[in-house]
Amino acid sequence: MELVESLVGSQLLAHGLVALLNIILIIAARPISEVFNDGRNTDFQQGLLRVMAYMLLILTIADLALVWLLPGYHQFFIRLGLSLVPVYGAIFIFNILSHFIRKRFGLERKIDDKLVYLDTYNSRLMELFAVVVLVLVVIYALIKIWGLDSLLETTGIFGLIFAFLALTNQIWAPDIYYGMVILNSDMMSDGDTVRLEGDSSIYIINKVTFIYTILLDIQNNHRSLIRNSKLINMTVENLTKRASIDGLRESLKYNIGYPDIQSSDNEERIQELQKFKRRIENMFTAVAEALKDSENNRINGNCDFEWALTDAGDYALTYTLWYYLEAIPNTKVTRTVRQHLLGTRFMINQKVFEESIAHGVDLSTPILVHQSEKQGRRPLPVSTPAQRAQQKKPEGNNGNGGNGDGPRETS
Repeated sequence: MELVESLVGSQLLAHGLVALLNIILIIAARPISEVFNDGRNTDFQQGLLRVMAYMLLILTIADLALVWLLPGYHQFFIRLGLSLVPVYGAIFIFNILSHFIRKRFGLERKIDDKLVYLDTYNSRLMELFAVVVLVLVVIYALIKIWGLDSLLETTGIFGLIFAFLALTNQIWAPDIYYGMVILNSDMMSDGDTVRLEGDSSIYIINKVTFIYTILLDIQNNHRSLIRNSKLINMTVENLTKRASIDGLRESLKYNIGYPDIQSSDNEERIQELQKFKRRIENMFTAVAEALKDSENNRINGNCDFEWALTDAGDYALTYTLWYYLEAIPNTKVTRTVRQHLLGTRFMINQKVFEESIAHGVDLSTPILVHQSEKQGRRPLPVSTPAQRAQQKKPEGNNGNGGNGDGPRETS
């Protein structure tokens, strides 16, 4: 603040310039955040920049009032407010550096028909280096603002910071390391559709950050957070990255009741069984032909439907129907993936049900009910109210309220 006052020659003008700078930063918080973030969600950054600008504006006004009221005031509030300027500037500079680092070292990909630059191992490494340099610059600026120029004070501040980092490295260091491992493996990227181990939900990767990964749940349409160290220890199925050009192979299981064959002749039993199998075959064939020509699903028309008897259970036969889907697009819109995966699955279920009715195939599993006779209960003894009242009286009661031993002797 002394430097600003020496340049303008007035405390009032110096405080006015600082206040004007804050107003400009409040107005420019949104464009500053959006220009260098490639269309990402910047609500948090905008809020942080605005809060810091408002705090600096309030502290500047309070400091100016105290300068007029208290002649011996040493400008504590303006120092506190100016301490926010290096932090604000570091965030702004990091956004600019991160933007150009992604364009130089990142991965160029088209998501939702828009060209974006995604983080890679090299870009994340450069961002970490930029963070370290900016943190050191901010610490040095804070030391100068508060006048802690002596060697003892400077080394003490750096010692406290390094001690704090050493004590807390088990909390944040593994997530940063495994986040870089995820980016280096190229197994998961922004816009990929994944399924996690032990979780039936399907997610879209929104962003792999320094500490955690942001996931979008396509079924419930909400966001989820998972730490990078936990994500790397799970089995992750990436549905976007296909194993072959055939596409994603999905399956549906149907329980079909056993045929009711009453004939005792061997040849007739075989003929009835063949008719039963033909009905099932015709049902799945009709489903495949109907859906292959439909334009409302995402089935790969170059690959045929497959079905087979996969289990003969106690009460029903289990048939599995396999189908191939077209490539899942790189997107962050949950509706697109929901229609691609779940919409096609529901359409196949609907068509199988319709064709089962048309071909006389029973998809219900019979429920067997066993009834057994229980042993009869012994009848309760019949008694009148007078008899029940008599049973409640204590045994040996002689009507005098005694216990049946006669009157007691008193001395």
